[in-house]
Amino acid sequence: MATPSWRKFILFVLKLLVSGNTSLPHPAALPPVVQSSSPPTNAILKGMPWPIQRDGGGGGTVAGQHIINFSDTSTLNEDDKKKAGYYPFVSNTIVTTSAMLRQLGFQDGKTLTDYGSDGFAKQQWPFDGTETSTAGRRVGIWPDTNIVSACDGQCGYTVSSVVDISRIPPYHPTDLYSTLAKITIGADGPSVERVVPRMWYANEINYGLYGLARARDDSDDIFMFGAPKGAFGIKVARVAEDSIRDRSKYIFWNGKEWATTSPAANDASANIFNYRSGDYGVGTGDVFWSNYYNTWLAVFNDEFTVDDTFKLMYSTNGAITGPWSTVAQNVTVTPGCSGSDCAVSYNYNSHAYPDIDTTGKTLLLGWIYNGTTTQFTTITFK
Repeated sequence: MATPSWRKFILFVLKLLVSGNTSLPHPAALPPVVQSSSPPTNAILKGMPWPIQRDGGGGGTVAGQHIINFSDTSTLNEDDKKKAGYYPFVSNTIVTTSAMLRQLGFQDGKTLTDYGSDGFAKQQWPFDGTETSTAGRRVGIWPDTNIVSACDGQCGYTVSSVVDISRIPPYHPTDLYSTLAKITIGADGPSVERVVPRMWYANEINYGLYGLARARDDSDDIFMFGAPKGAFGIKVARVAEDSIRDRSKYIFWNGKEWATTSPAANDASANIFNYRSGDYGVGTGDVFWSNYYNTWLAVFNDEFTVDDTFKLMYSTNGAITGPWSTVAQNVTVTPGCSGSDCAVSYNYNSHAYPDIDTTGKTLLLGWIYNGTTTQFTTITFK
């Protein structure tokens, strides 16, 4: 039976909304105001027959599918634990977020599909031949960054830390360098190619490690964000997509103009915005364009807050370089684990997932609870 014309029209409009091929005629007034937030819920896991524990985060859209990066991942396969004495473990994983009403293009962002075989989730980011473990230590690839769409939507770029870590608590990871990756999706799920195995080193500003975003002008540029320790704010570089692998093609915002040399890591005047709470600065989060407010938003947590209070700052004029708001707003509080059986009392790896609702009216937020569990809430702007 043919689809009625009225239904075709509704499907067409919904697809436009989901794909972002529309904009609000009258953007909401600044500053952003949160009207409500949903109760925190655990991610719904699919694709593997066992529970999965992990941390990390950061999402984006590749080939029309929303995906999320994760770091250390354990598959709670009891049979394998009996054989080996421990649960199957990998340094990182990537999930796709299962669709709701897939024929309309909706994705809830909270239903996560894992990929793997032989009893454990697949490690997606590969080690190179030199990244080998030594006695009492191991090398980890810990993605905790969003993914920016590229290749006309058919791939995504993202950045991850490569760390050297003790096998004994409290672990004390040491940053080695960042690595730039290109992500594609095929019949067997996501695939990661580390196109620059060593991008920025620990003594440099790790541009891209705090996030990536498309420029809003007529260029094909990608913004690469960094949040170096002691800077108490966010710095930004930009580069053409075709040159993203070439450090010599990057230009850097120095507080006044785009320049060919990077500012000093602790030069606060080169930040696009500043944030400080005592001795702590910007924690994990995301910088992204909001169609609802027609400007750039930054949503992040304090570098050290037990209750994981999400903060929000915004560009006052729609430019990535600002000026930005000077006071961070509290968006929502996600309580940490408080029982005697809690392994970790605080939440961490906080992220925003703006691709889930490209109208920008709502925003999905995620974090890691009790060191193992991905949780989400959705905030609705007024």
